[in-house]
Amino acid sequence: MDYALLKVGDAASIVTQVEITKWGGKVVVSCLYDPLESCRPYRLIFEDCHEITMRVINPESRQDATADLIGFSIGEECHHTPAVITTDIFEISILYGSFLVQKDC
Repeated sequence: MDYALLKVGDAASIVTQVEITKWGGKVVVSCLYDPLESCRPYRLIFEDCHEITMRVINPESRQDATADLIGFSIGEECHHTPAVITTDIFEISILYGSFLVQKDC
């Protein structure tokens, strides 16, 4: 898991929103680091996306407001290998051109 590469800390994170814009060219995953204590927001921003695959793991939880972040693999930029974000509700795979972590947004 590449979670440490995000440099947000060792506590847990939750996903609060996934936004796909520019006809699938941009994916923004909004998260909260340490939701029980500091609640610091950050966003994972994927640009120049070529392929997005989303799979619902737990259909009964689709109405939940947040999803627990279970796994994160950064993949490789320039469309080499996809990033994979796994939660307790869904998993999304993104083949992307560039990636940015925006903290305290």
